[in-house]
This record gives sequence, structure tokens and C-alpha cells, in this order.
Amino acid sequence: QRRRIRWQQKELEREKQVSERLRQVDRLKDQFLANTSHELRTPLQGIIGLSEGLYHKANDTESREDLSMLISSGKRLSNLVDDILDFAKLKNFDLELHRKAVALDVLAEVVIRNNRPLIQGKSIQLVNEVPENLPAAHGDENRLQQVLYNLVGNAIKFTEQGHIRIGARLKEDNGTEMLEMYVEDTGIGIPEEQQDIIFQEFEQGDGSAARKYAGTGLGLSISRRLAELHGGSMWVESEVGRGSTFFFTLPVSGAQASSGLDSRPLTEVSHVMSAPMVARNDEGRGASAGILPNPGNEKDKIRILVVDDEPVNQQVLKNHLSSGIYELVQAMNGEEAIRQIQSGQAFDLVLLDVMMPRMSGYEVCRKIREKHLPSELPVIMVTAKNQVEDLVQGLSLGANDYLAKPFSREEFLARIQTHIDLHRIFDVTERFIPNEFIRSLGRQRITEVELGDFAEREVTVFFSDIRDYTTLAETMTPEQNYRFVNAYNGRMGPIIRENGGFVNQYLGDAIMSIFPESPAGALRAAIEMQQALHIYNEERLAKERAPVRIGAGLHSGPLIMGIIGDRRRMDAATISDTVNTASRIESLTKHFGASILLSEDSLKGITNQENFSLRFLGKVLVKGKREAVGIYECFDGDLPAVIERKQATLALFREGRENYLNGSFKVAMEALEEVLRANPDDGTTQLFLNRIANYLAHGKPEGWTGVEMMEEK
Repeated sequence: QRRRIRWQQKELEREKQVSERLRQVDRLKDQFLANTSHELRTPLQGIIGLSEGLYHKANDTESREDLSMLISSGKRLSNLVDDILDFAKLKNFDLELHRKAVALDVLAEVVIRNNRPLIQGKSIQLVNEVPENLPAAHGDENRLQQVLYNLVGNAIKFTEQGHIRIGARLKEDNGTEMLEMYVEDTGIGIPEEQQDIIFQEFEQGDGSAARKYAGTGLGLSISRRLAELHGGSMWVESEVGRGSTFFFTLPVSGAQASSGLDSRPLTEVSHVMSAPMVARNDEGRGASAGILPNPGNEKDKIRILVVDDEPVNQQVLKNHLSSGIYELVQAMNGEEAIRQIQSGQAFDLVLLDVMMPRMSGYEVCRKIREKHLPSELPVIMVTAKNQVEDLVQGLSLGANDYLAKPFSREEFLARIQTHIDLHRIFDVTERFIPNEFIRSLGRQRITEVELGDFAEREVTVFFSDIRDYTTLAETMTPEQNYRFVNAYNGRMGPIIRENGGFVNQYLGDAIMSIFPESPAGALRAAIEMQQALHIYNEERLAKERAPVRIGAGLHSGPLIMGIIGDRRRMDAATISDTVNTASRIESLTKHFGASILLSEDSLKGITNQENFSLRFLGKVLVKGKREAVGIYECFDGDLPAVIERKQATLALFREGRENYLNGSFKVAMEALEEVLRANPDDGTTQLFLNRIANYLAHGKPEGWTGVEMMEEK
């Protein structure tokens, strides 16, 4: 028992020593915060003061914008340092107030003017609703300004659109007249269970490492303590999705406000912050337009998408890339960046911040990689997060590079130039092997492709061919022929890409393309190519040149994409019966007198069939095939007058075709002759009538099923 008592006494003594050591460490921490804050304030004040002096000396708008950003950033950092220092003072009950009469309307105006640069890129109105005839408050002018900076800064951080209002009014509080000041916003709101937590030290509504909004968690705690030191209180009223209003009360001063703020005209109170920071569009958002002069050829400019929710960071990157060879497009958040990329604009590079509201840079990068390979659209993460795990996460999601702040201008430009050079090299190789082909092989860039790589995909193969090309070529010299083919392909290739396909091969007078997604894209491309050809023929006729006609054939099915050849010479190849069938279907356009034909397999993959004008032509067994293929004609690419006549006779054509396939040739003939009378140029109807006439004269072949036998290729 004595041993147990001695052991308990030793344990108690050890716990006392540990407790005292923890208190000592806590005091050292507070002392460190206070000392560090003091040391930081001196150079910060120098930076802000010198910048303001340079601002007054600067004559050009661009220099003033840069200096305004510098001053705003310095003041923001100064406020953060003040928060840390005040936290230490409040904890040690060492903070003194220097009270006097303070005009709240002037105080609110100063805070609004100094915070205007922080709302660039957001559709927010900062409104001062403090009445001018309101009695002065009895308080410390600097501390009250600090409270308003914290409240307005928080409101800007959590509000994307709407308004932020500063107001004040007289109020009775337990028989005492008090001034009640408030900051109202239309932001995201605060859940009820977190409305008390946010006023505690180092606590935030979302304190996780992956939170959407940055901050130290000290601002609201210090603001409430300052309000209480003034003899008032602070509270919040909020509803999620409907905004928040922070209130605090102050004692009324019996004297007139005579502070330095009140003695100066408002135009002189921090007017350095009133200069516009970023060009704005009509809707009040950051303008997404080129911000550089446009000397030289526009096609040679390097287009960079800068994604950052901080106007200051946007300005820094703009300054670094101020050379005339760059054209910058700005996005203030992840959603806007995705919209810019999905709009079809071509970018050479994306500079992407990691910490942004709602959608982080990691998520933006992941979405970019769903559509664009790293070699196709390079992404450089630009962020203050510089831990190894952050770097690994960014690169694993498809970022090409990771640039940690702070960085030197020389390093930044060197990395930009490296990735632009690589991008242009890959852009050249993409003209020979499409990125879609590389992506289908499960590779990210052409340098990863190896001999023997292959993948099987369900695709739609689309063949188009110039009819009577040999006859046409005989009328031209070799150079004219070459220029003609290039001009034709230059018109048709972009149409294929715009509809979700890629050109696998240019075969002289023919184009083979692949559509990895819906066959509807291939059919739209075929229609638009026919429509583009009508315009092209009008130009040719004006030059007294023969018109050009093309046929288009579509078929959907499995396809092998792979790399064939040897170690020194490799080629991208497609091997599949689907390719052969699509080629045969295209050749049937001459036989049927149609412009666009597609197989039944392709039609099954089109969900919105009613959006297309289609006629079923029956089943065809082409040479080299064992099974018949259902063939449909799409006539949306014909001339408008022809489309109108085919639409008007569609019911009669279907009646004639069905009777023909049933062997009722005389009934079929009557319907199809009526179609031909209404549309004399309908070559498909004429073909069916010729067959019927032959069968009526000589009898139908034994075992006839209505399937067309095609012996020629």
C-alpha cells in the first residue's frame, strides 16, 4: 500500500510538471505570435507607404492599376498580421482602446472603398446605408474599422452575386440608447449549428484542408471581443442559401465626430483604391477577352486561360505575360473556366489556381482531362500549396507542371515557354495521328505509344467519296488537281471534327473518318458536308467549272485501332469489317442515286431519328459479305426543293417499297409512278421502277426475297 501511495505521488508530480510545461509552451507561442507580428508590421508599412507614394507620382493608367493591386494586397496582409497580434493581446488582456467620437457613415465609406478591388470578377454591389445624420459612436476608430474590414471581407469571400450592405441605426438596449451596426450579404449563409462556433478562435464553418474558402479563423473571434470591449455585443442572423447579417452594438458619443477621417473630403480618403483593376463586361464580371495589344498575325498569338479567383493574382500573371505574343483569357472560378473551354475556343495553355470556391483546381483539371490530353492542352498548377502530396495529387490528375508561390518571373516564363514548345510539337504530331486515336489506345501522349498497342471500340465509320473523280481529274493539270483536292479536304475536314469525329485518312478523292460516340454526329457531318458542297458548287459554277458531287456511307460496329509496322517505322491503322462495310455502303450511293446512305446498325444508334429525313431502301448483300445489310437513305443534305418533294411523296414511296418487297409489283408500280410524277429527278424511285418492269417482263428470280445482290465493289 505504501508503494502504491508513493507511485501515485510520483505520477501526480509528473503530471504537474507536464501541465506547467504545456502552459509555458503556450506562453512562448503567444509571445512568438506577438513578436513575429510586430516584426512583420514594419516592412509591411514601408511597402504600403512607398507604393502609395509611387501611385501619386505615376501618370499612366497601367502603372496605377499595378500599384493599386500592390497597396490592396499589402493592406490585406497587414490586416492579417493585425489579427494575429490582436489575438495575442486579447488573450493576455493587454489591448487598450483609444476612444473618441467616430462618424460611422465615413468609417463605412472608407471600408467600402478599400474593399472594392476584392470584388473584381463578382457581380456584387457594395452599398453604404449608414445615415449621415446618425449620432457619432464612442469608440476606437482603428478598432471599429478593423471590425468592419473583417465583416466585409468575410462577406465578399462567401458572396458571388447580389449585394453587401453596411448600415446602422439607433436602438434601445435595456433602457440605454445604443448604435446598432450591421453588415448584410446575399452569400451562402451559415447553418444554425455553426453560428456560435464561428466566433471561437481558429474555428471556421469549414476547417478542413480541402475547404473552399481560405482564412485563419481569427477574424470573427477578434471582432466579437473588440465589440465587447466597447461595451456592446455581436451576433449573426443567417439562413443557408439566403445570406447572413452580422450585428454589433456600440455606445453613443455625446460629442461631434472630429476624427481625421471626417475632416477630409471623401475623395481623398483612400482614393488610391478607386482605380479599376480589371476590364469588366456589361454583366459586371471579369471580361473574358484578350487584354494585350494585337500586333502581328493573330494566329501566331499564344492563347492562355488564366483561372484564379483573386484579382491580384490575375494582375500579377497579366504583368508577367505582358509580351505581345500572349493573349490572355480570364476566368474567376472553376465553373467559368470549364465554360470557356467547352465553348470551343482554342487554348495553348491553362494556368490554374488550386484553392478556389466551389470547384477546386484539382476538380477543374480532372474535367479538362476528360476531353483533352496533356499533350493537347497543357495545364500548369499555380498555387501556394507546395507540399509533396499536393504536387503528386495535381500531377496524378493530369497537370503537366506545378509552380509553387512565390516564384520568380524568370522561372515562370521559362516554364511557360517549355510547355508552349512541347504543346506545339505535339500539335504538329496530332495532324498525323489524331489525339482521339491516341486516347483510344489508353495513352496520354504520342511518346507513350508503342508498336503493337491496340484497342477495340464500337464506332461509326464514315466514308465520303467524290463521284466521277477520274473524269474530273482528266480536265486538270497535276497542280490544279492537287489544289482542288486540298481545297475540298480543307472544307470537309473541319465539319467532321465539329460533329465529334476525326479524319483517319485522306485517300485522295475520299475521306475515311471515325466517330467514337453517337452515329448521329456522323450523320450530321454527312448532311453538313452536302450543304457545304452546294455552296462550293455555286462558286465553281461562277468560275465556269463543273460541279462536284459526293456520296457518303455510314456503318457502325466494332473496330480495332492499333499501331502496326516495325520498330523504325510505325503507322496508325484501323482493321475491321466495319470499315469494309462502310466503304461498300458509300459505293451504293451511285447505284441508288442517293447522296447519303447509312446502315441499319447505324440507325439503331441514333436516339433522335425523328430529327432526320429517312427512307428505307431495303436490304443489300454486298460483295464479300454473308449477311444482308439494311440500307436507309437520308435526304437532308439534298437541295431544299428536292427535300420538299421527297417529303411530300414519302408516304407513297413507303407504300411502293413495301409492296415491292412483298412481291406485289403492280401495286408497287402504281405508287412509285405517282412518286416519280411528283419528283421526276428521284433516281431511287426510278431504280425500283426499272426492277419492277424487268420482273414483270421476265419474272422474278427463283428464291427472290427482295434482298439486293451487289457483285461490284
